[in-house]
Amino acid sequence: LLAFSAWMIKWWPMLIAGGIGAAVAWRAYLRTTEGRYRWDSRKLKLPIIGEIILKATLARFARSFALSSQSGVPLVQALTVVAQTVDNAFIGSRIEQMRDGIERGESIARCAAATGVFTPVVLQMISVGEETGTLDEQLATAARYYSTELDFKITKFTNTFEPAMIVVMGLVVGFVAIALVSAMYGIFNQVQV
Repeated sequence: LLAFSAWMIKWWPMLIAGGIGAAVAWRAYLRTTEGRYRWDSRKLKLPIIGEIILKATLARFARSFALSSQSGVPLVQALTVVAQTVDNAFIGSRIEQMRDGIERGESIARCAAATGVFTPVVLQMISVGEETGTLDEQLATAARYYSTELDFKITKFTNTFEPAMIVVMGLVVGFVAIALVSAMYGIFNQVQV
C-alpha cells in the first residue's frame, strides 16, 4: 500500500497526461470511417453489453423503417435514411447492403437474412410483413418488442452489476484494512521487543 502510494505520488502527472493523450487518440480514431466501423463491430461482440447495444439498434432500425414505410417513402430511400439513423456504422453498412440487394430486385427478407445482423424475430417480422403487405405494422411490432426486451436486459444488467460492485468494493476495503492491521501488528511486535 505504501509502495503504491509512493508510486502514485511520483508518477501522477505522467498518468494524467497519458490518460488525456489516450482519450484524445481514441476520439481521433473513432472519427475516422474505418475506426468507427471497427469499434461499432466490436461493441456488438462485447459480453452482456453487446446484446443490449444490438437490441437497442434493432429497435431503432425497426421503428425508423416502420415510420418511413408508413409515411410513403420509397423503400430504397427509406433504407438509406434508416442506415444513417441507427447510430452504428457496422449495422448501417449492412442496411446499405440490404438496400443494394433490394435495388437488384431481391426480396426484403432475403436481403435482410444475407446481412447476418438481424435476429430471427426481425427476420420473421420482415418476412410476414412482406408477404401480407403489412411491413410497417410488423416492424412497429418488432420495435415495441425490442424496446420491452431492452428494458428487461438493462434491468437484469443493473441487478447483476450491483452485487459485483459490492464485492469489488469489499475487496478494496478488505485490502486496505489488512494492510493497516498488519502494519499495526508489526509495530506492536517491535515495541514489545
